[in-house]
Amino acid sequence: MSLCLNPKCPHPENPDRHQFCQYCGTRLLLGDPIARYRPLRQIGAGGFSKTFIALDESNTGKPQCILKQLRWRGEDPETQTHLFSQEVDRLRAIGEHPQIPQFLDAFQGSDRDYVVQEFVPGQTLEQELSATGTFDESQIRQILEELLPVLHYLHQHDLIHRDLKPDNIIRRQDTQQLVLVDFGAAKQATATALAKTGTLIGSAEYTAPEQLRGHPTFASDLYSLGVSCIHLLSDLSPFDLFDPFEGKWRWRDYLLEPVSDELSEILDKLLCSHLRGRYQSARDVLKAVDPRSPIAPPVRRRRSQSVYVSQPLASPPAPAATPTVRPQSVEGSAPIPAVQSDPTLPPAPPDPAPKWQCVTTIAHPSVSGICAIALIPQAQAIATAGGDGTVKFWDLATGEGLQEIRTQPSGPLAIAIAPDGRLLACAKADGRIDLWQLWQLSPQDLRRGIAPLLVRTLSGHTSLVGSVAFCPDKQTLASGSRDRTLKLWDLQTGRLRQTFAEHGDRVTSVAFNPQWATATPERSHYLVSSSANGEIALWQIDKCELQHLLYGHRGEVYAVAVSGDGRHLVSSSWDRTVKIWQWGDDPLVMPALTHILTGHVLPVGAIACSPDGQTCATASHDSTIKLWNLETGTEFATLTAHSQSVVALAFSPDGTTLASGSHDGTAKLWRWG
Repeated sequence: MSLCLNPKCPHPENPDRHQFCQYCGTRLLLGDPIARYRPLRQIGAGGFSKTFIALDESNTGKPQCILKQLRWRGEDPETQTHLFSQEVDRLRAIGEHPQIPQFLDAFQGSDRDYVVQEFVPGQTLEQELSATGTFDESQIRQILEELLPVLHYLHQHDLIHRDLKPDNIIRRQDTQQLVLVDFGAAKQATATALAKTGTLIGSAEYTAPEQLRGHPTFASDLYSLGVSCIHLLSDLSPFDLFDPFEGKWRWRDYLLEPVSDELSEILDKLLCSHLRGRYQSARDVLKAVDPRSPIAPPVRRRRSQSVYVSQPLASPPAPAATPTVRPQSVEGSAPIPAVQSDPTLPPAPPDPAPKWQCVTTIAHPSVSGICAIALIPQAQAIATAGGDGTVKFWDLATGEGLQEIRTQPSGPLAIAIAPDGRLLACAKADGRIDLWQLWQLSPQDLRRGIAPLLVRTLSGHTSLVGSVAFCPDKQTLASGSRDRTLKLWDLQTGRLRQTFAEHGDRVTSVAFNPQWATATPERSHYLVSSSANGEIALWQIDKCELQHLLYGHRGEVYAVAVSGDGRHLVSSSWDRTVKIWQWGDDPLVMPALTHILTGHVLPVGAIACSPDGQTCATASHDSTIKLWNLETGTEFATLTAHSQSVVALAFSPDGTTLASGSHDGTAKLWRWG
């Protein structure tokens, strides 16, 4: 069936494949510039929008998607168009998070605006409650651990969901990951917006008192999360769990199975009617929840490739007479390897802690801030990619702006610089990769006002490209996409060399082993890729072979990086852990897990390894950067100058400068001092 969206149509149901409504003549396929979306049925309606299941008829297989028809544009279409453009920018920015539906498209009809988002197959938590009964404490803790990072991410983008409830939380059918949906009521948390008293938004049962009065805050979403939890614990309406005469929640009285005092205190603080008594941030709640250690997933095998599944690391052996490095789980920092000491000698003073200082801050303002960063040492420059659709180049020493390139109509998601500094690869949301020649005669061209030249566009991916990496041999580019493929490109011809479709979910990150012209040159042809299904794949690209699969993370792997000496692989995940894996002398032998790092409060989205192979830096949605010793797993520095999620990192070739990019719209240069 095809559905006509003309609100005045008396009979909106139409047969399949019709192009126009047989009753009112309205065009059934929607979209601009290509009419491609066929509405099938309405699944929701609110004060701001109507929501439909639709088919994307221009895409292979005609996948389902969510089509939202926003309310009538009103008497001031120019202002509404401007507001719609801002809203689209915000939805595009937050849609990069794997637990938020992906933003696909937006367009304007004759009198209404439309947004297209990913269709998430699965059951809502409300449907799970109806099917299986009340939730227990472990399930509630899992919900808190999964959704609090999503709320933190949302709030860092200055958005308040305003309609958080079990009906708007879907468990993905394939990965079982919780996804927060229905952003039709989401509101930007600007000072002006928060000062206005307006229409009631949200479901009254789950709505915070200040939101009922028209003054929502970030803590309003936390209140709604707490109400959702007690509803899932009791299977009763939140109205029935509140005593209006005493003004108190009585949810404990209705539980079939009691929960711990610790969880009760957390829920009570989430449910506090007074803002001052409630948690003020998702990060504060996460600290109180005290997440449990991750559990390794079941062993899965594919073809004949070897598979590694991480197990809990063994306890360290008794102290030895000589310094040893032992695999061990790391809680913030690792114990120093035991060394036999001479009791007659005074203990040696501890080494002074390394100090990193922020020496330069570069502003690249945009709705979604900076999404990628890269250093160009040959030109003593830094490149930043922003949500405003630009890649900007800056002086590495002074932070002065040098050049700018625009990537419209589709903005950049990832950038990479070739080893010789001549080429920049810019991966975009439309699935294409632009190759820019940064200089022709000299690396100083960037400083002389000579604009970079677009030399080639690589087309082949069918969805956004989230990661690109140059091979150290300077002949190959690797790209990973949401279309679940990893591709290799010939840089000389621009031709597609190879497509790997072994990943069962979107490819999230790619990284080459940087070793080249050493005793083991084959390392440079070793490629690492990660996926949303928790896999880490190791490829030998000169033979186009999958060598190993590593498992150990409890959810989507966000980033992978290889140390400068080619000995360590570092990975980060939605499960809020960072894992260090180590190769032996033979690069073709599967690396072993040596350390699990758990120092960050929220997931790590970016990793960079120093060229000397001694240090790795991790950047988190908790707005911090941490520096770790790769051999021992010890944390030795935390950098805290950013105010929002840090999503990009890069070391200079000498390892003395670290560049970071954040959703706060700034890039920062940190130097050893």
